[in-house]
Amino acid sequence: MSLESIKSLVDELTTLHVTRGVQPSDLVDNLFEDNYVESAARKTSTGMVFGITFLESDDEGSSSKVTMRYTYDRNRHLILIEQKVSAKKFSIQWDRAQAVQDRIERLEALLAAKLPQDQVTSILSTMPKDYMALIPRLHLVA
Repeated sequence: MSLESIKSLVDELTTLHVTRGVQPSDLVDNLFEDNYVESAARKTSTGMVFGITFLESDDEGSSSKVTMRYTYDRNRHLILIEQKVSAKKFSIQWDRAQAVQDRIERLEALLAAKLPQDQVTSILSTMPKDYMALIPRLHLVA
């Protein structure tokens, strides 16, 4: 169990917890740049979805239309980033729930390698409530 690895994972989880992520107002500023062509926002029952489209040139000079879609929860936390190039389907670029889950699983594995399960359980039970909501299995631990 590397203490430095554990500290790093805890720092990453803390950053994910307190940082909201890029906000729509920051993204709108990009519209003043020449290669950005449109944006759209819509409110949903769980938050908001903001999309911004820009033109991107490849090495041969051909341009593609790229749409980025940012999904936010009601607390204005960025929870999902998706990208669509030309007529292709949206693909996930970043998912807050997956990022949290990956780090918690790595932390749990590091702790379980050196500590008894009851201590691992005790440590994981201190996770923030929103992490518990993202990863239901933590409810069993807590």
